[in-house]
Amino acid sequence: MSTIGRNDLQQLLASCSDLKLLEVLPETAYQEYHIRGAINIPLDADFESELSVQCPDKKQTIVVYGLNFECDVSRQALARLIELGYENIYHYEPGKVDWKAAQLPVEYGSAAPTPLEKEQGFLFLISLTQIPLFDLLTI
Repeated sequence: MSTIGRNDLQQLLASCSDLKLLEVLPETAYQEYHIRGAINIPLDADFESELSVQCPDKKQTIVVYGLNFECDVSRQALARLIELGYENIYHYEPGKVDWKAAQLPVEYGSAAPTPLEKEQGFLFLISLTQIPLFDLLTI
């Protein structure tokens, strides 16, 4: 485990295509804003199961962050990752407050839907129209 700063994180984001950027704060804090590309895995009762789904490869590069230097949640999440056997983890200790203060890219709200979620949403909306799909394709 290594503690990294803002410049280190920018370099990792640019050079490591399979990097997982984890915000471990509660979902409400994540939705307020988060570092662009981050996924939210709150440090709660579901942390381990959600982590195994989102980060099944224990050798994958993972960067964990919280709110700021004083955030104990990110340190607790790091300890948990180490206990679970993750090998290539970094701690962006300055957190999202530092990132936003530097006017680096942040996102608001939930993460972008996956292509499957988009497709399912589209099909649901079509089902509400009462128009057969074939007729929609010919419009």
